[in-house]
Amino acid sequence: MKLYVVAALAALIPCQARAQRSGFDAGYGRWWNDASATLYSVGYHRTLIGPFDWGLGLAHVDDSRSLADRTQTGADFSLGLGRHDGRAYAVGTAGLAMRHGDGNLDASWSAGVGWAVPIFSFLALGLEARYRVEDQDARGFWRLRPDDRGGLMVGVRLATGALPRRQRRAPVVQPPRFDPPSEGEIITMGRDSGATPDGARVAADVVRTAIEVMGSPYTWGGSDANGYDCSGLIQYAYGQYGIILPRISRDQARMGRTVEPRLEALRPGDILGFSVEGDRVTHVGLYVGDGRFIHSATGGVKLSSLSAVDGDSQWWRRHWTVARRILQ
Repeated sequence: MKLYVVAALAALIPCQARAQRSGFDAGYGRWWNDASATLYSVGYHRTLIGPFDWGLGLAHVDDSRSLADRTQTGADFSLGLGRHDGRAYAVGTAGLAMRHGDGNLDASWSAGVGWAVPIFSFLALGLEARYRVEDQDARGFWRLRPDDRGGLMVGVRLATGALPRRQRRAPVVQPPRFDPPSEGEIITMGRDSGATPDGARVAADVVRTAIEVMGSPYTWGGSDANGYDCSGLIQYAYGQYGIILPRISRDQARMGRTVEPRLEALRPGDILGFSVEGDRVTHVGLYVGDGRFIHSATGGVKLSSLSAVDGDSQWWRRHWTVARRILQ
């Protein structure tokens, strides 16, 4: 049995906040079912959004040992899922290459899955399997033809651009427990800060809706009873009252009108934006009053403070950069 083996070496480029990871790949391999063909490749891939990434590469297939001699060189585009996060990932590619013998163009596509295991903080080793098709003369790219060359590929992947950067986070200290305010207290704090009676009541409803799910687990992309991420919690709380907000934290931090980021200017229901690295908002919370805010972070949905003197509260205070008022 002849295996298609790919060994990829990647160099990690310094990342920005929100996992802007990228890397360079170099590969070598053989077809499972056609040992005459050898593939060499180089490429670059970068985070697109969340666990998704995109990549551009250059591939050379050396088929000079076969009678058909389909030796070709060309470019390909790839989309990956989890390729920068280690462990399980999926990848698909589409490419166009020129045959050396006659100058014709061949289209190709591949799709597969892999499993990467971290070796060091900067290095991962993985096993990958793909199904690859090369369409002769680039005809019928989306359908298989008898003269297409296709088959399963199995390979190993070695990469330094495949591991998440260790992000800065709040100090590992047990923050004090804050008791949630009652609905009446939230309404009173809203009216005392200048809200209309109706505005104060709606804000209290939104805040109480978020408080009702305290203790729910943190789930990336979550916005329901199965778990919430930071922006999912706020979208859920406001959405129960017909107020539709964007799904992404940085977009939520642009909604409504700007409020000066100081405690004296806040009202219950205001959205607080936090910049963990750089200037971009990467986390959001919902102000409940009395210096406290509710958010979904490590440990799930919880109350934190901007006014207490413990290390956890002071960490959030230092990274608080934006305040926005949705309820006018």
